[in-house]
Amino acid sequence: MKVSFVNKVKFHIKKLYRKAKLPGDDSSQKMPSCTCLKASYTLEAAVIFPLVAGFFVFILFFFRVVQVESQVKAALYYSSRMSALASSANDSSVVSVATAEVLFRSRISDSKHIDTYVSGGRYGVSLLGSSMDGDDVSLKAKYKVKLPVSFFTVDGIWIEDYSNSRKWTGKNPGEKTDPYVFYTDYGSVYHLSEQCNYLDLSIKSIKWSHVGASRNKDGRKYHACYCAADKKIEGSTVFITDYGTNYHGKLGCSKLKRTVHKVHKSEVNGKNLCSKCKGEGT
Repeated sequence: MKVSFVNKVKFHIKKLYRKAKLPGDDSSQKMPSCTCLKASYTLEAAVIFPLVAGFFVFILFFFRVVQVESQVKAALYYSSRMSALASSANDSSVVSVATAEVLFRSRISDSKHIDTYVSGGRYGVSLLGSSMDGDDVSLKAKYKVKLPVSFFTVDGIWIEDYSNSRKWTGKNPGEKTDPYVFYTDYGSVYHLSEQCNYLDLSIKSIKWSHVGASRNKDGRKYHACYCAADKKIEGSTVFITDYGTNYHGKLGCSKLKRTVHKVHKSEVNGKNLCSKCKGEGT
């Protein structure tokens, strides 16, 4: 392009020179050594200056976008972490997306960049699409940053930012589950819950003569414990429990004592699952 421009200039100079050298003129008359073509420089300036100005506007706009996005991301991170922390102190179902949104709005309330460059200001940032399902807090912010100059119908660019935090529930993802179970020293089974009725003795005293007609809450009969051998006489008092299958001659019987141990299921050896816990599906 530079070569063609120089050639055009030379051509115009030669043409002007030929017109100026008419017959009868002094042969020593010469054209000026330089001809200024002002129109050519004005055309170049008209093309280059807007491009340069647009370039610097774009650079400034880019830094504004970075500032806005960094503030939105910081507010999202703060909100997700605080919501995850709140899940450890409360039932996780109580902590909702609305709670996280309140924290987010309070965090960006003093941001002048968001109010100035985001369409709709701080209220133009939407958290629709956020969720707190399972053990994760997943927040999504969507907003539109205004362009300095509109291009036809395009007046801004949409931006989406994300922040994910794990609720502080005490669970370790990927950890092999080994639940706690409960057993007693003299029991042959283990229980899934400390509230199992078989662990609740509910001791009652009855006359030995009534044992034959008595049934536990499972409908089973009572049989004599080794400590009730001398109680099989009329008028003797024996002791029974709601879910036990034996009657006992004294309260001090070792089978009426319950020292409940809490261990991991993998540590229970030689014991089967309690029939009541199994039946309840717990």
